[in-house]
Amino acid sequence: MTPIFILGLQRSGTTWLANMLAGSGAVAAVTAEEHRGVHESVFFSHFARAFGRFADPGARARFRTAFEASDYFLLTGLETCILDDAIRRSVNYGGVFRAVMDEFARRRGCAHWLEKSPHHSLLAEELAARFPDARFLCVTRDSRSLIASRLAAYGREPRRGWRRVADIIRGTAANRLHQDALRRFAAGRQNALLIRYEEMLSDAQGSRDRLVRFLDLDVTPEALDSAFAPNSSHAGRSGTRTLSRVDHGLIRGADAASRVLPTAALRRVADRRRAARGADWPDWVWLKTGYRPD
Repeated sequence: MTPIFILGLQRSGTTWLANMLAGSGAVAAVTAEEHRGVHESVFFSHFARAFGRFADPGARARFRTAFEASDYFLLTGLETCILDDAIRRSVNYGGVFRAVMDEFARRRGCAHWLEKSPHHSLLAEELAARFPDARFLCVTRDSRSLIASRLAAYGREPRRGWRRVADIIRGTAANRLHQDALRRFAAGRQNALLIRYEEMLSDAQGSRDRLVRFLDLDVTPEALDSAFAPNSSHAGRSGTRTLSRVDHGLIRGADAASRVLPTAALRRVADRRRAARGADWPDWVWLKTGYRPD
């Protein structure tokens, strides 16, 4: 089976792209209505890091309990014995994920499977080392439309005042970090394709053609059609119309400032924030079972 990893910051179009591939019938993907399509595994950002070294039996046992109870594993429809066998045969967490997803794809008659977790975007090099046969789709989006989407994401009311300023600056810096990291990762790699959200909008047919050729899918480009409604944040208002002049100025300023800073410095800031939050499990990881790790 050929793994496909879709990488990109939240609200950059990764769900849209993943849903198109899943809708083709040629790519196996774990989906859920409550996620409006492809479900994120957060496997390598969370499960593979939270329980200790894989060689430790206690760590493997804690991991097994948590992953078995996760919505992601439940949505695969696989029996627990498949997970147990994958753990027994693997030498690391990546091997477990590979075995589970290969079996998931085999049962659906697919030669490809995909995983889409924005939390994995800065782990591209690690994933490439663990999955040398994988294909990587690296999605970027212009900061203006991305910030407009993030401010009103998931039906929330955009914040005002200094909180809005902080959201815009933080989001713009994060977008710069992810864009630079994904562009460097994709440069010169035969198994990585850089995709701009704006190109998917302006040239849908051309984008589908590129995807089918790059992934070597045995379907027509027209088959890449999402079965889920678009996960838009704009509630009928398109693009950047929800942004004020002040917002646009903040984005330009934050973008200019982040260009001055070395990407390594931005990465250190992101790493420190992640370390301060700890595992920081998303609240949707165990919705179906209510499980929480100790």
